[in-house]
Amino acid sequence: MKSVHLKKLGALALLMLGATQVHASELFPNLPAKNIGVQVKIQNFTAADAAQIKTAGFGFVRFGVWSDSLTAKAYQQQVSDAFAAAKSAGLEVLLTVRAIKPLPATSNAELTSAGEGFAKAVTGLEQTYGSQMVAIELWNEPDLETYWPTGKFDTTFVPFMSAVCKTLQGQPPSTPVIGYGFARPPSAGSASTVALNRIVSEYPKCLSAVSYHPYGMTATQISNAQAFIQQNFHLPGVISEWGISALASNGGPEGQASKINAFIGDVKRLNIPLTSIYEWKNSETGSNEREKNFGLLTSDGQPKPARMSVEALLNAQ
Repeated sequence: MKSVHLKKLGALALLMLGATQVHASELFPNLPAKNIGVQVKIQNFTAADAAQIKTAGFGFVRFGVWSDSLTAKAYQQQVSDAFAAAKSAGLEVLLTVRAIKPLPATSNAELTSAGEGFAKAVTGLEQTYGSQMVAIELWNEPDLETYWPTGKFDTTFVPFMSAVCKTLQGQPPSTPVIGYGFARPPSAGSASTVALNRIVSEYPKCLSAVSYHPYGMTATQISNAQAFIQQNFHLPGVISEWGISALASNGGPEGQASKINAFIGDVKRLNIPLTSIYEWKNSETGSNEREKNFGLLTSDGQPKPARMSVEALLNAQ
C-alpha cells in the first residue's frame, strides 16, 4: 500500500510539474522555440561565433557580467560588444550578473546597502539591453565559497538578496529574473533551500524561476530536483549551466559528444523550460585540464565531435 501511495504521489507531482513548466515557458517571452543555449565568454565572443552558434541550432547565449566592473569604460564597451555580437545573429541573451570582489559588508545594514547597489546595476543593464534578454540571472553558484566571496552563505546571502529583490520590486524589470544559479539544486534541508524559502516568502514576485547547475546528475535526479523546486517554491526550475569535459575519463571528445546528446534528450523529455550548455569554446584560462576542455570547439575554433552532433540534433527538431 505504501509503495502504491508513493507512486500515485509521484505521478501527481509529475503532472503538476509538467503543467507548471508549460506555464513557465510563457514567463520567458523572448525565449525562442529553440530553448537550449550555450555559454560564451564576453572577452572572446565575436559576431563570427554568434553566427556559428545560430547555425548550430542554439536559441540563445549565456554570458556573465560583473557588477563591480561596470564603472570602467573599457568593460562597458566589452559588454556592449558582446550584446552586439549576439544581436548580429539574432541570438537572445541569458545574462548572469554577479560581483567578483567580496562585498564590502559584514552587518545586515551593510549587506542591505550592497544589495541595493547591486540591484541598481541590474536595473541599468536591463534598461539598456532588456530587449535582447531571455532573462537576467542573479548571481552564479553562491552556494560555493569561490563565487560567494563574502563567505558565510548561511548568514549573508539572505540579507543581500532580500535587499536586491526589495529594490527591484520598486521598479520591476520587464525582463524575467531568475536565481540563483546554484551549483547544486536546492534539496531538503540544504542552505539554498532555507535561503530560498525566506526570500520567496517575503518577495514572491522577485523570481520567475529557480536556476541551478546539475553537473553529474542523472535524468531521474534532475526530474526529482524539478519536482522539489516546484513543490517547495511554486516556481519552475531551469538549468543555466551544465556541461561535460572531453577528458579521457569521460570517453574523450567522442564521449563528450555522446553525453551532451543524451543530456539534451533528457531535458527535452523533462520539459525543462530553459537550458544552457557549458560552453562554446575550450578555455585556455581554465585552472586544470578538466576546466579547459568543456568546449564544443577547441580554443582556436576547431569543431569537436560534440559541435557536429549537437548541430544535427538541435536542427532536427
